[in-house]
Amino acid sequence: MNRLTKVASASGIVLGLVLGTGITAANADEEPASAEALFSDFVDALNVSDAADAALDQTFDQLPAAEQERVADAIEEDPLSLMQFSSGAPTLTSGSATVALPAPARTSAGSITTASQHSVPDSKRATARNAASAPHIQTAASNPRYTATYPVNASLFGVTTGTFTMRYVFEATSTNVTRNLECTGWFTGAAGVWNISTSQSNYVSGGSGACTVRYNMALAFKGSLFSANKQQQLIYKGTRLTSATLKNV
Repeated sequence: MNRLTKVASASGIVLGLVLGTGITAANADEEPASAEALFSDFVDALNVSDAADAALDQTFDQLPAAEQERVADAIEEDPLSLMQFSSGAPTLTSGSATVALPAPARTSAGSITTASQHSVPDSKRATARNAASAPHIQTAASNPRYTATYPVNASLFGVTTGTFTMRYVFEATSTNVTRNLECTGWFTGAAGVWNISTSQSNYVSGGSGACTVRYNMALAFKGSLFSANKQQQLIYKGTRLTSATLKNV
């Protein structure tokens, strides 16, 4: 039942009361708030900035009355259906990295043999023992490190209310991804009634590396809970982007 039908039903209830048809007065409370009031409540619940709040109100006020009613119906039925998601182009930055490698294994017999073959003053021998017992770390240059960033804006009437961002860090040659280092995603912006959880997965196969982030979104409004799930994914073959997707899941 859309809002116009609800208004008509409410009018019928009032008429029934006048004619004495026995419809209770409690049912008359079903008459919905105005489209403008409902939209204002929704924007307040999103907890956007003052500038975004003003921009959204101005845009709504400029809509034809029929479109305002359509928006109000959507808010009551599924507010998330009004949100638009637009992704920017992924960016890739590079930087070198080093990794720590464990020291080669040593045997006690080898150490003893070496010590017995050389005449070393006590002070120097002690220094040598201390150096041998200290942690020994070797560093080796890895393949270059690359960081891919993939933002997706959530907006209402073209006004950005928040941004989903995923970050994929990996090591690669020009033709092959060799190791994944990080795959994360997060939401920034208006919190309000949003409840967002994320899960991530990644893999390297055949020289291609992939990072996938899933967002489970829930929105509570006027006693109802609405949900939607989005998935971002980046796939690189070496330093070449082969896929950047955003889809419903």
